[in-house]
Amino acid sequence: MKRLIQSAAIGALLILGASACSGEDAGKAELPDDRFLAIAHRGASEYRPENSLPAFRLAEEMNADYIELDVQMTKDGRLVVIHDEDLDRLADDPEKVEDLTLDEMKEIPFGDHFNEKHPVNAEPEYSGVTFSGLNDVLSELGTSINYYIEIKTPDESGEMEKAVLEALAAHDLIGEDSVKTDEEGLPRVMFQSFSEDALLRLHDMRPDIPLFRLYSFSDDAVLPPDQVERIADYATGINIPESSANKDFIEAMHVHGLKVHVYTVNEETDVKKLIDMGADGVFTNRPDIAVRMAEEKEEDRS
Repeated sequence: MKRLIQSAAIGALLILGASACSGEDAGKAELPDDRFLAIAHRGASEYRPENSLPAFRLAEEMNADYIELDVQMTKDGRLVVIHDEDLDRLADDPEKVEDLTLDEMKEIPFGDHFNEKHPVNAEPEYSGVTFSGLNDVLSELGTSINYYIEIKTPDESGEMEKAVLEALAAHDLIGEDSVKTDEEGLPRVMFQSFSEDALLRLHDMRPDIPLFRLYSFSDDAVLPPDQVERIADYATGINIPESSANKDFIEAMHVHGLKVHVYTVNEETDVKKLIDMGADGVFTNRPDIAVRMAEEKEEDRS
């Protein structure tokens, strides 16, 4: 059973700008405090092929708060769900996403990679899994799950961001001037990216949607104060790797009103450690574990 919270209280925390068409002086979207999110990294990707419909469906069954998925633009200007810029890792194909049409990608199976890497969870039918367009995923899952979308390899035109927003609106996940929420009051959609420019464009277009700035650190996470203040102007939070997570950083981000989500955390002991640090959620290939740990956290608090 999904964790229940007061929708009215959360609704009050969703700070919307005066206009959804311009982010100037619009503030930023907020998330509820004291809510630990279980985010299914590329779906339930420990158990089924990453970024695939089967992985997303399983994450929904496991009651993940969000499914995380990566989007890129194909040669014909359409949105495909894939993490890598090329197909080498998943399909032994050196071609780049930007050089293929969406229809071509839909013909390329990549499930054998999962079956070889995860023999315990391998199934013959996974061999036929192919890449999906963003619209395919949204049409299949609709409003049955929440979406945490990573904008990959954006150019400076803003066309990718516009296309993603159009797809979300077409599937009733965002309205004209506000993001839709689930039965618990959580936003149906959030965005993350390593590209600050992409996030700023999104904030300018839709300041009501929570945005998270992705970082990768080689050591403990640390950011200069002026950089944190700049991010806090438009973003809801910061996402960092598990290896760089530390209590001081998380507490410092909270002082600036920023949430911290940590990637990619698959062991129960590590999820618990991050809960104790004060992290606000984890990306995980094993959402069943993170959901259970989050439920235990709420039970301990109540």
